[in-house]
Order: sequence, then structure tokens, then C-alpha cells
Amino acid sequence: MPNRTMWLRALWAVILIVGGTFPTWAAHLVGGDLTYTCTGNNMYQLKLVVYRDCNSTGAQLDQTASIGIYDGVSGQLLYNLQVNKGATIPLPANTGNPCLQAPPNICTEYANYITIQSLPPRASGYVISYQRCCRNATITNLNNPDDWGMTLTTRIPPNDTCNSSPQWNSTPPIVLCSQEYLNVPVTCTDPDGDSLYYSLCDLYHGGGKGQGGGFNTPQPSPPAPPPYAVIPYKAPNTTTNPIPGNPPLSMNPTTGHLQGKITVLGQYVMAMCVEEWRDGVLLNTIRRDYQFNVTSCQAAIWADIISEVDDPSQLCIGTTVPFQEDSYNTTFFHWDFGDPNLTTDTSNLPNPVYTFNDTGVYVVTLIANPGWPCADTDQVVFHIYPPINAGIQWSGGVCADEQNFAFTPTGFWYPDATIEWTFGQPGDANLASYSGEFPPPITFSQPGAYPVSLYIQSKACEETVFDTIRVYQRPKIDAQLSGIVGCEPYTHLFDPQASASTEMFFLWDFGDGDTSHAAMPSHTYTQAGLYDVKLWMWTDEGCIDTIFVSYPEAVLVNPRPSSTFTVTPPVTSIYTPIVTVDAGGFLFNEQYFFDMGDSTLYTQTDFFAHQYSDTGNFEVQRIAVNQYGCWDTLGVWVRINPVLNIWAPTAFTPNGDGKNEFFRPFVTGFTTYHLVIANRWGQVVYQSDDALEEWNGLLQNQGPECPQDVYSWHLFIVDFGDSPVEYTGTVLLYR
Repeated sequence: MPNRTMWLRALWAVILIVGGTFPTWAAHLVGGDLTYTCTGNNMYQLKLVVYRDCNSTGAQLDQTASIGIYDGVSGQLLYNLQVNKGATIPLPANTGNPCLQAPPNICTEYANYITIQSLPPRASGYVISYQRCCRNATITNLNNPDDWGMTLTTRIPPNDTCNSSPQWNSTPPIVLCSQEYLNVPVTCTDPDGDSLYYSLCDLYHGGGKGQGGGFNTPQPSPPAPPPYAVIPYKAPNTTTNPIPGNPPLSMNPTTGHLQGKITVLGQYVMAMCVEEWRDGVLLNTIRRDYQFNVTSCQAAIWADIISEVDDPSQLCIGTTVPFQEDSYNTTFFHWDFGDPNLTTDTSNLPNPVYTFNDTGVYVVTLIANPGWPCADTDQVVFHIYPPINAGIQWSGGVCADEQNFAFTPTGFWYPDATIEWTFGQPGDANLASYSGEFPPPITFSQPGAYPVSLYIQSKACEETVFDTIRVYQRPKIDAQLSGIVGCEPYTHLFDPQASASTEMFFLWDFGDGDTSHAAMPSHTYTQAGLYDVKLWMWTDEGCIDTIFVSYPEAVLVNPRPSSTFTVTPPVTSIYTPIVTVDAGGFLFNEQYFFDMGDSTLYTQTDFFAHQYSDTGNFEVQRIAVNQYGCWDTLGVWVRINPVLNIWAPTAFTPNGDGKNEFFRPFVTGFTTYHLVIANRWGQVVYQSDDALEEWNGLLQNQGPECPQDVYSWHLFIVDFGDSPVEYTGTVLLYR
């Protein structure tokens, strides 16, 4: 807003010229106050606050302040305290009114001087004082203002045991607004709950421009004793009317608020006093000496709306708009978003966000500093249009050989709307894109899934929707089932060689009473015969179709030869290892042979005897093939058992000479073996389940050595006939 900026600069130039020029001031004092707090045990915390014009070329805030404590009646100096300065704190150049922008060359800072002093109860009480010179030369309501100093004083009541003075709640604004009714709080809180009375009071002079020490120097140390000289006001200003106004400036005695309307620009100094009363007795008075800058409040602010949208007249329903204030010199804000049906469409945030949930015309209003005399208003008009709610409708066949799609848009739009279509990728359809409401019939080059988009822009609203058009291959079956031949039982894997773009469903009839819904079933024919096969295939989505195929005499199942025979006996011993094989006669058109399991073969023989040369289990197999080339095999097991035999030595000599060092029984023709050897007292010295393990004469073959003696042995075995047998004997261990 360049015009407003230039105007504001011009305004300040007028203010500085007309209302007192606020140059770089030669003196520095702006004011101060002096209070105390009882901390107990006759100890008091003294707090001095000194305000300084930080644009002044005069003295800086003193590093040490002299605070004098006097007898409350005689004025005798009791203490001269040297109190160090605390941190220097800048005072905001606010006016107490957000409408006012303070002139750029007003600068005030202050520092606290705090100390603790023991002050026992005194019949005459105490007077506490501080003095400093000099005031700003630009003060309007004093004659020769830079010749006057400042005295701050307070009193501790006689015989006081622990009273605290009133404490200032805040610092008054350094700038007051002319031509505006003032209600500025200058209030205190009393820690003791005493009654407070507020008034405008006399300014006290203190210090001077003299040299060489004494009360007339800029910083008297100690300060002069009471009483103190009153500074006269420049006519027509008085103590009770220190600043020109209509109504005159006054101080509410109960609330402590400065009230009135100041009519003349300038720089004014005044004193504000607070009396402390208890039970009808005045205990103490504190004062604040303070300088105010009175300036104009004209055109100090403006309201300005920024919305992050390109065109407020073209918005769609549901749009969320971030708002930003670009106001000047504004502290408080009130937004009204213009919905006539709502009372809640407001905000006090500087930068709110609002969603327009209905159509219509909305006048959005921003009030900067609402309720203040200099409040400003800005407005922006928003037009909200209904949504499109676009959709795609289509019709036409979905099978590749019958497709012809007609597309129609749905939704709401104005006659001047922009409508754009796209159909898959370039080359997918007979038309890649189309501008307009109703495109011509669309066909796609081959089966597949194709994205279709619809874009509609109507006024401020726009929307893009998508759909997928699927073109399906027509279902088909390519299987040619014939000439399938096998031997019973015959298992065949049926492949329909079918294809479709969607899920396929099947029903097979195998011609033997069995059916299947599998796509590629495996079926077993248990009996010989000639079988017809039927197949149904269908789809229930996409390109819907049903196909039936019949395959007459598709499967021929031939019989297998019979391979039954007997072997007698099935179990015998090596003493009689002869078995007889009987096939029950020769079958016509069959070829067969016997495999006896010991590498012996017999061809085309129905009845014969065979002798085995070794023990063991042998599978006798008859393998036959008929005129259809069908094979059959049958096996029968024969077992030739060994003969049970046992031999055991009667003595052994485990003496390390390598001869006859071990003992074990030698056994043949058994399946289970367990040997136990005991001494003459029946104690077991060795046992084993391993027929090949030998006793070495040590206890359990590990030691110690068993003594030379006769030992008994017991052998428990099971022969190949599953019969348990027990053998016993003795053996001499000789070393």
C-alpha cells in the first residue's frame, strides 16, 4: 500500500512539527517512584525506579543512587544508602491504545535500585527520599523545565512493626492519545490490604545544576531533608489540571484510572499520589513522577485482506481459503466470512482459514482493532459455485467382436463448461480424445483394460473422473479329444485348451458315470471299455458365453492280463530250500515269465519247482503282457531260513600273548542275541547284545581284570522261526 505509507510519513511530519518537535533532548529525567516492602524482623526492602529519556544526550542512569533515610519529625539524617543500579530495561513505546503508533523518536528506559535496610520501630517514623536533576527541556507544562529536578519520597509510619507501602501494578504508557477519551489504569496493590486513595498531586523539586557537591548538585548525596519545594506549573496548568483537556484530566480516587480528553499535543509531566489508610488513619503516601507524550491518533491503522486465491469471484463449494491480514499497526482482528445463515462464521485470529460449504455470494469482512475509535474495515466478495459431481456412463458390448461403446457424462455444469475426454493411450481406440459432451462411438483395437477420463470445468469448479473399460476375449475351447488309449486302470489328464478374459467354469462328463468341475482334471478309468467324453465351459462375467463339446469314443481302455499264482511253501529252511510255483494254466495270447528273486527266470512255464541256494527273503514275480500290450505284475515273498547252530570254547587265556585272548559263543540261524557271564557268586561280569563282540577278561571289557576262575555263561536267542532258545555253559579264564 504505497499511498498509505507515504500518507503515514506525512502525518508524522505534521505531528512532530505541530505537537512539539521531540528533538534529541539535552536533559534526561522522565520520572520515577519509591516504594518499600517489609520482609520481617525489622527488615525493609527499598525499591527505587528511575525513568530516563534514552534519546537524551544528557546523563545516563546513575550507577549508584543515594537514598536518604530521615527521622520522621526532626528531619535528622539517619542513613545515606548507596544503592547499585540493576539492569537497564527499555520501556515499550505503547500508548495503551492499539490505534496509536508512537512517534519513532520516543524512547524511554528505566532501572531498579533495590536494597534491604534494618529499620527498627521509631516513635517519629521515617522519611525516605531520593533526588535527581534534570528534566527534559521539551516539557510543555513547566517554565524552564530543564532547570527543575525531581524528589521522590515516602514515609514509614511511627512505631511501625512491619508495614509495606502500596506497590505499583504497572507502568503507565509513555504516549497518550489526544482527542480521545482516556481511561488509563495507574493502580497499586497493598500487601497489607490497606485502603488506597488516588489523586493528582504536587511535583517536588530536587537537585540542581550546581557544582562542588551539596543539595543543588545534579545528584545530591545525601538528598536534602524534608520539606521539599513544589514545582509550579506553567499557566494555565495546575496540580489538579496538569494537562489541557475537555473534560479536564482527573484521577479516579477509587480505581486509580486517569480519565479525561487531552486536547493539546505536547510533552507533559505530572505527579500521581496514592494514600494508604488503615482504620481511618493515614499511614503513608507514595508518589509517581511521570512524563507523558501526547500525540495524535489520526489514521494510525488500516485493515487489508489477502486471500490466497487467484479470483475470489470464481470459487467452488468446499474450497478452503487461507486468509492473511496485511493490516498496518493493528493488534486485534475480527473476521466475518459473510454467511447469512451462520453466527459462528467468525474468527479473531490474524490469519484464519475458512471453508465455504455452501453456494452463494459471500462478503468477507475484516475489522482491524474492533471497538476502537480508529478501527478500520476491509471487504472482499467471494462467489461460490456448486460442485460438478462428475461421472461417466457408458453402454455397448464388452466382447471383442461386438464392442461399440457410447459414452455420456453425468453431473452438474453451466452451459459454457469445458468438457474433455480421453480413451486409453494413443492407438488403443479409434479416437484418442474428444472435446465436447457426447463423443462418437468408441471401439478398442483388442481385448484389454483401458482407462477413460472425463474432465469438466464449470465456472470455478473443475473435476476429473476416471473409469476403466474392459474389452473381453470371447471364450473358446481348442481341445481335440480322440484316440486316447490305455490299459486298465487308466488315468488320463484332460486339458480343455480353453481361453477367456475372465474366470472360466467347467463341467466334464467322462462317460463312466463320473464328472468333474476342475479345469484340467485327472481321471482314472477302472474298467476296460470305450468311453464318450463331454465338456461344458462357461463364463459369468465379462464376455458371458457357454460352450458345449462332445467327444464320442474318445477313450479306449484295454484289459490287463491276469498274473495270479501260488508258491508252496512260502517259508522253509536251507535244509529243504525247494518251492513249487503254480500259475493255474496258460492263458491264450499272453506272454509271461517268472523272476524268482535270485536272478533265475522261467519263461512261459505254468508249473515248476525251484531250489534256492542261500537263505534270505526272495520276491517271486510273474510278469505278463497281453495282445493289447497291457502289462501286469504280481509278487509273492518266499523266506529261506538258516539252521540254528551254536559252539562255545571252554577256556581262554587273556594274558597278552596274542593267543586265545577272547571268549564268545559262535551262533548261526538267529534273529535276537543276548549273552550274560557271571562269576561263581552269581555276579555279572559281562553282558552284550552284539553277537560279534568278545569278552576280554576285564569287568565289562573295561577293567579291572577278572580273577582266574571258572565262569558260567547264559545265551538267550530267538531263531528265524521266532522261537526263544536258551543255552548255558562254563568257561575257564586262565592267565
